[in-house]
Amino acid sequence: MFGLRRHFLLNPSVTFLNHGSFGATTRTVFHAYQNWQRELERQPVEFLGRRFTNLLRVARISLADYVGTDAENLVYTRNITMSLNIVAHSLSLGPGDEVLGTDHEYGALDRTWRFLEKERGFKYINQPIPVPIVGRNDLARQSFVD
Repeated sequence: MFGLRRHFLLNPSVTFLNHGSFGATTRTVFHAYQNWQRELERQPVEFLGRRFTNLLRVARISLADYVGTDAENLVYTRNITMSLNIVAHSLSLGPGDEVLGTDHEYGALDRTWRFLEKERGFKYINQPIPVPIVGRNDLARQSFVD
């Protein structure tokens, strides 16, 4: 599509669309991961007990610079589901507020919004968006209100 296939280790006969949940990483990321894994395996106690915290700090500083924030504003989580739940639960939403999503919403987050809607009293709108979207006007014709 955009010449990206060559950057992945995927079987060429596979069209992989689920990059959001797990795998597939790019070749560059995969090789970097393997290098870190070898570093860990060479001296696990040294790596985890003495170097790990500083390595994470250095990575957080680099990421903060890339996204334009302070390193103290970033935290590591286990996965995107946990991250999105932290954000959703941290919002001060209540009666009179609305959250707009689509029927393409990630299932775990859709359930989070529905749970918080009941708990806090805001309105969660899960708007159907038909596919395929062929042109700009396809979205313009959608009604985003009841």
